Amino acid sequence: MEIGLIVPAGTPPTGGNRITAFRLEGTLKANGVHAEVYEYGDPLPRLDVYHAFNAVQVGMRLIQDGISAARIVSTWTGTDLWQDWAADARVIRRELAAVSNHVVFTADARGRLLQEAPDWESRVVVVPPAVDTAVFHPGVDSIRTPYPFVLLAGGVRPVKRSAWAVELVENLRTTQPDIHLVIAGPVRDVEEAERVRAAADGRPWVHLVGEIDKNEMPRWYRSAALVINTSRIEGLSNALMEALASGALVLASDIAGNRAIVTDGENGALFAGEDEFCLKAETLLKGGPKVEAMRRAARDHMVRSHSMGVECQQYMRLYQEILALGGCRR
Repeated sequence: MEIGLIVPAGTPPTGGNRITAFRLEGTLKANGVHAEVYEYGDPLPRLDVYHAFNAVQVGMRLIQDGISAARIVSTWTGTDLWQDWAADARVIRRELAAVSNHVVFTADARGRLLQEAPDWESRVVVVPPAVDTAVFHPGVDSIRTPYPFVLLAGGVRPVKRSAWAVELVENLRTTQPDIHLVIAGPVRDVEEAERVRAAADGRPWVHLVGEIDKNEMPRWYRSAALVINTSRIEGLSNALMEALASGALVLASDIAGNRAIVTDGENGALFAGEDEFCLKAETLLKGGPKVEAMRRAARDHMVRSHSMGVECQQYMRLYQEILALGGCRR
């Protein structure tokens, strides 16, 4: 079985699609399957399955390049569903009508897709993404800083609302004056990066550290006083999942993708606006038995519900269905 895991062109090493694809590549190879990660635009060999990580940026383009839709598995990763599909579902639906299987991360995302494409009912499958809990786990090794910090991890682009994080933490500093903000991640949008730099200007408590090597990220999650997510839309955030697996305290925007992994008051907290952000951040930063229980619940949920083995098995079933149909490659 030859599987191509294809991510959008220009995806950085710490981008969610690339992290997911490389994680799946590793578990597939451990199960005796030949799988390779490619970036769209790379020369592709003849493959049994073309697994597109982003329905619009990869799935549609593979079809336009002449790849048989029957050999494509398309994972809807966030912006393709909540942004592109919302903007023009009819064109995307027509282009992807013959794709063998559409994968989404949550039941909510499945419902959103089927609202516009009810005839896809039998081909839209929920496969919750996994996290490597052997790498991301609670521990004592940490990043040494002379200040406590709030960590925002992820690519700098408009949907992540990184500049808003500066405003939120500035308000928090009226009661927590020693807290700093660390924004980590590659620049994915130049204009958003300029907004972030402008917001950080004159605020020495804001640290723009850029893209951090993935092998260092566990230490950053474990060191943060709080890990935040300020996104407007999400599929499922790899950064949040890694933070939860590391036993970090998580405070995330109250959107569908975040609600799928963060249960407010149990394994983290959700906020809908600036006042709620400050109130819940202050509660989490105070600590105590309930907050420590949240850390344990965060870790337990990732171990229990986001297993790499289960993720691999679910994708294997989809790939085997394609092979069972036979036919020529391409």
